[in-house]
Formats: sequence, structure tokens, C-alpha cells
Amino acid sequence: MRTFSHLDIEEQTTGTLSYDRDNGWSKPFPSLDSENTLVVVFAAHEYCDAPEPLLEICNYFPESKIIGCSSPVVICDGLLLEGAIAVGIIRFENTQIRLFSASVNAFEESHAAGQQLGEQLTNPDLKGVLMFADGVTTEATELVRGLQERLPPDVTIAGGLASGHTLDDTWMLCDGELKRFHACAVGFIGNRVELTRATGGGWRLIGTECQATRTAGRTLFELDGEPAHDVYQRQVGREMGFGLHESSTRYPLTLRLPNLEMQIVRDVNTVDEVSGAIELAGDIPEGVTVQVMTTTADEILDGVDEAIERMRSKTILPQNNALAICVSCAGRRTVLLDKTREEAALAYDGLGHGIHQIGMYAFGEISTTSSGPPQVHNETLTMGLIREY
Repeated sequence: MRTFSHLDIEEQTTGTLSYDRDNGWSKPFPSLDSENTLVVVFAAHEYCDAPEPLLEICNYFPESKIIGCSSPVVICDGLLLEGAIAVGIIRFENTQIRLFSASVNAFEESHAAGQQLGEQLTNPDLKGVLMFADGVTTEATELVRGLQERLPPDVTIAGGLASGHTLDDTWMLCDGELKRFHACAVGFIGNRVELTRATGGGWRLIGTECQATRTAGRTLFELDGEPAHDVYQRQVGREMGFGLHESSTRYPLTLRLPNLEMQIVRDVNTVDEVSGAIELAGDIPEGVTVQVMTTTADEILDGVDEAIERMRSKTILPQNNALAICVSCAGRRTVLLDKTREEAALAYDGLGHGIHQIGMYAFGEISTTSSGPPQVHNETLTMGLIREY
């Protein structure tokens, strides 16, 4: 006599699969296509020029909303995959999903693009927004700020910026169409849907606190009235035999924003010794408190536990029928090196193997709500857990 498990009784509404050129698809496509199915795709940049697998996804899910972007390294159920595609699917029974895109051809267009997306998505029953944008032309903080201005209060916003091996090979997948220089967002509308977000770092503070006394956009000109380069050089020094330029990739800055307990991390992209300015990977408001950070590979992995604990503090983790979107910073890979695959595995283990997981390494991570300052991160692991209850 056959016995029925819990999974036999409760129909599965989520799934994951992956693709690589040597082995093809890891499993058959699940029969989850519907007008309220979300398909999230992360793929290596070369599939923009050889899109046959992406077309297979679009053909198999003609009714679904398809969103995604490029990333040289993707994650699928705890496995780190290079040159591959990771696909996550979730079908909703009592939730509407809406998907829109907006062009972002330059940093200056980011705020207006966010407002446009917010106007299209706004709804009294909107519970969450999953958003991806081109990592080359988008100023993520302004994009999120524009979105926040048009949304109801306390809507969760999660996502990240498309990445590539270089700045020339990023792209977006917006409703199944390949695009560059766009932002794409999907909204979850209903009373039984949940998008829960959490972040983890793994960085420790060094040096002394300073005030950003002159900034413009992503450029930090002065700390405590001195050229930013001079202050940064004193605090970082030439540890472990590295020069200042090489050290900058291992010594990001943390920004302490007013009325926000969480610290925002900013990568140091370039240091101009002539002008004394530091170019960051995201915006830096004038007047914020700044401090240098550093880390090790093991400390970065501790950041995964931090994110899991924060997720557990916000929701009871489901046993199945949930989709986790993990967006980690591309810069974390430069610290983790051979241990990068451990980050994906730890996140999968921590959330529980009943929760399907896909992820990517991004040029910036988004984890915030429509209330309060827009939280756009670098060097951070962010998680967005989507489920219907």
C-alpha cells in the first residue's frame, strides 16, 4: 500500500534548474507556466550572443513573467556555476504579479526611471518589488529613491545590478527580451504574498571615524576637510606589502547614515593621487560618517550566518514552496577566491534545502523598503525570500 508524503499532498509551486554548454539543462522544465508565474534568470554574459537556451525558457513559459540579468557566476541550489544559467520559478495562486521596464541610458536618468517604474507598479495591495538594473549606467540609489517616491509605505524592495567580466558585457532580461541599459521590476500584489529581505556583511571596522565633508555623487573629495586620498592612505597604510591602489579592493568604506542602524558599504573603485579624490562604486551623501573596513575570507563567510539570522528574525522559514534570490557583491569574490563556492552552499544550508535558491554576483545589491533611506549596498550578501502563504 502506497503512503503519501507531505510533498505528494501539497502541490509544488516552485522549482529551479540550470544550464551549461557541456551538459545542457540539469532537469526538465517544471509545468508551472501561468500568467501569475515568475521566472527569474541569471546567466553568463555570453548567452546574449548565443541566446538559444534563453529562448527555450521563453518558449516554455509563454504566459509567465520573465526577469533577470547577466552575471559571470551564478548560483543554483547551493552550487556555484561559471559560464552557466540559473533559473528560479515560482507560481502564485492568490497573488498578481506585474512586470515593467524603463530605460536607463545614464546615471542622470536613474531617478526618473525609478519614478516611472513606481508609477506603473503602485497599488494599495503591493507587498514587494524585485528589481534588477544594468550595472553600467544605473545609479542604484537614485533608481531606488525614485521608486520609493511612488510606492505605498513599507513595501519591500530587493534585487541588484547586472554584472559581467567587464563593463561592456552586462545585459537585462525584461519580460523575456534581452536589453542593455534598462531597469526591470516585478511587483507582488495580494494579501497572501511575502517578500522578506535580509543582509549580511562580514567586514570589520579599522581606523577612525571621519566625516565626508565634500562629496559629489560617487566622488569623495574630502574627509574631515582633508583630501580623501590622504586620510584613506593613512588609515589603510601599506599593509601586507600592497600598494594603495591594490589595497583599495580589500578596504572598502562604510557609511553611517542618520536614522539608519544598518551601515552601507561602498567599494573603492579608484584613488586619484593628484586631485586627492576617491571614486566609489555608489553614491556618498555629504556629511555622513565614514570608516574604513577590512576582512578575511572566513569573516566574509560569517556574513552568511548574519544574513540567515536576520532572515529568521523576520519570518518563520518555510519548509518548501519558497524561492530565495541571493545577490552577493562581485567584490566579495576577490576576497573569497577559492572559497566563493562555500558562500553559496552556506546560504543554501542555512535557509534549508526545501527552499529553492538561485543567485548571482552583482555590481551592487538592493535591500530596502519604500520607507526610509534607500539601502543600496556594495560588498554585501543580500537575500530576498519570496513565498505565498
